[in-house]
Amino acid sequence: MDDLERQRYIEYFQRQLLPDGGDGFWQGHKAWFDANRSALAEQYLSVSRKADGEALATAVLTHQDQGEYDNFFAKQIFEPLVRKALDICEDDGFALRNPVKFVNSPGFEPSAAAMPSSGEHLLFAGQGTFVFCNYWSKIFSSAIAEVGELPAEKRASPDVAIAKLRQGRVLVDAARLALRYAFFDSLLGFGPLKQPQELLGVRVMLVEAMEIFIVGHEVGHFLGHEAYPETSGMRPGQDSKSHELDCDAVGLAISTAYGVREGNAFAFQLIGPLLLFYALRTCEQVKSILFDEVRAQSESHPSHEERFRFALDFLDGTGAKKDIKESVQFALDVAMCVGSQVQLIARDLKTQATAK
Repeated sequence: MDDLERQRYIEYFQRQLLPDGGDGFWQGHKAWFDANRSALAEQYLSVSRKADGEALATAVLTHQDQGEYDNFFAKQIFEPLVRKALDICEDDGFALRNPVKFVNSPGFEPSAAAMPSSGEHLLFAGQGTFVFCNYWSKIFSSAIAEVGELPAEKRASPDVAIAKLRQGRVLVDAARLALRYAFFDSLLGFGPLKQPQELLGVRVMLVEAMEIFIVGHEVGHFLGHEAYPETSGMRPGQDSKSHELDCDAVGLAISTAYGVREGNAFAFQLIGPLLLFYALRTCEQVKSILFDEVRAQSESHPSHEERFRFALDFLDGTGAKKDIKESVQFALDVAMCVGSQVQLIARDLKTQATAK
């Protein structure tokens, strides 16, 4: 397959991921990117460490799209994570035989996608994925920081934690995100969501902990395909749901190793994947409240709640120490305070709309 044929092959699959009306969005995004390259380069130089800022500034100024649906930001975010995930696989003795190419997904939804093959595997992820992770990481990192300001003996009380969260904007912002997702199945185009600058480092770690799991899950599909190509990666007698959980197990293992290597506790303790599942579940619950919809049980994929429980069982199975479990539980307790209040806001809005 020559380069032109290969690019056509990739763009064919990208078009399958493109939602109706998506072309207009991507054309507008490309025009915005080209018009703002210099401003972006200056921003990178001003906010990043010297070497990192210079590298990013050079990258944004010299970037050339490889095809109709290429994206600078997706490449900068996901290509390093893909390389690190593959390095972990190789170092831990389960390296892929075939190469993996990252491809931008023009889809708006948070999910990534894998296209295994007997030659080069394709891993699709894009702005729909990273904006979801970024926005909800802002919510959870802010909420954890706010509840963490309470005296230790009061943090375990949901009522006290919720009262603390109500003093700020995090519950309103979380509700706005969930409402946006309920109407559009995406957070693309949501707009600015402010967060204190001192939480930037924590938020970035949480974003990366979510994203490395997403990448690791797709790597699980590639590993499955190489082992069982004749059954689309599924072990003999296995159903699709348990296969997806096998891929989650790969993603969780990669997350753990990544967290150790990068000093990222959110990845090592699996807080990133757990909060990702909880955010997705919260968004789906709000959608169900607003539109009186009961989400149909998928025959091929486990629910967000099933994946959440699987990740908790995985953590238990690793023999996590007491301090790690306490850290995870605190993060989940805070997230559940956020989720419960978001659902209350959604129910109030539904009641008001019905009364009119």
